Amino acid sequence: MGIIGSSLKLTAGNLAVRFGSYLYRILMARMLTPQEYGILSLALPLQFLVVVLGSAGIAPSVAKFVAEHRAKGEPRRSAAVAGAGLVYYTLAGAALALAFVVLSPIIAGAYGIESLSPVLQLSAAALPFGFALAVLTGVLQGTGRFGAMAALLTSLQLLRILLAAGAVALSATAASAVLGSTLGFAGVLALALPLTLRELGRGGMKEFRRLFYFSLPVSVSSALGFLLAFLDIILLGFYAPPEEVGIYGAASPAARVALAFAMALSAVLLPRVSALSASGRRGELTRTLAGSFRATVAVLGGVSLITAIFARELVVLLFGATYAGAAEPLRVLVAGSFFYGLFSVSTGALQGLGKPEAPARILTLAVLLEVALCLLLIPEYGMMGAASASAASSAAAGVLAMLALYREVGRRKPGA
Repeated sequence: MGIIGSSLKLTAGNLAVRFGSYLYRILMARMLTPQEYGILSLALPLQFLVVVLGSAGIAPSVAKFVAEHRAKGEPRRSAAVAGAGLVYYTLAGAALALAFVVLSPIIAGAYGIESLSPVLQLSAAALPFGFALAVLTGVLQGTGRFGAMAALLTSLQLLRILLAAGAVALSATAASAVLGSTLGFAGVLALALPLTLRELGRGGMKEFRRLFYFSLPVSVSSALGFLLAFLDIILLGFYAPPEEVGIYGAASPAARVALAFAMALSAVLLPRVSALSASGRRGELTRTLAGSFRATVAVLGGVSLITAIFARELVVLLFGATYAGAAEPLRVLVAGSFFYGLFSVSTGALQGLGKPEAPARILTLAVLLEVALCLLLIPEYGMMGAASASAASSAAAGVLAMLALYREVGRRKPGA
């Protein structure tokens, strides 16, 4: 299957993630009070960290090694890497979850919202399940089973929505909403294991070190990407009441729905670019990258323009008139999402070219820029200040990533 065909399969899965996440927020906003939804909006970034580290950090790294070993006729080494990744990343997720459980009361105290602590702890419980799921989706990505990968992503969102809606129907609190979401991660992990068992082998620390050392800059990049996506709402919480955070929480995820295609294309590009670069097919590599960027501009540009024009109508239709104030920040945020889509595609290509550290450096600069802009603009302009800071830093990341990719491709000679 060609790269566009594969990306369309992953687009379906990523659309399910984006729209599922968005539907989750819509339902929770309608089922909870604005105050409870604001608390939920402060806790959800922790679960999004699971998705970001998994889809943009762990899964691509697993996919790279699985694809390379299979291409070389080394199925046992492929299985060893996958097995080691499953064991050790799950343990890492559990350790990180424990750390957040301990820190949750301190974080809640900093916000001055005592009821935030148990919500953060329930959100952190998803980390080990999410990390394990990321390894298994990476196996599917590396073996070219994009349809199965898309099906798992779709199932994750469906289960999160159903379980959260059921829990909130019994108790309309942010804690219930997060509990249902966490159980969704655990349930889909149980579905993923039978799909990948034959690709898993016994691997030890040696295999995991290879995987971890490659994934470290990729994971740092994904963690920085998480910060870039959520610093605005995290910092807004220190200056605004939960109700205002809840309104902004309607705009922030809506702006990122258009990124589904770019994220899918990035996932497909990584192994494809890696293979083309290793075989020295520079002409085909250049054509692949050019076609990918043309598709990204067309899809993201169109969706972003429509969202900006009908921002108020979309917000009122989905969230209700109570959240109409989210329309103006949404118009600003979609501009930033367009550029972040270009960054995502560039990142997949750079990782495939063996330069995972480049996106990390770019994101570090973008995150520092967003922190500075948020601290400068939020106290004065509130939600619009947060949206402007986010959009400006995302635009900077997109431009710098494209320049880095252009320089890297230009330095490679045929056969390099």
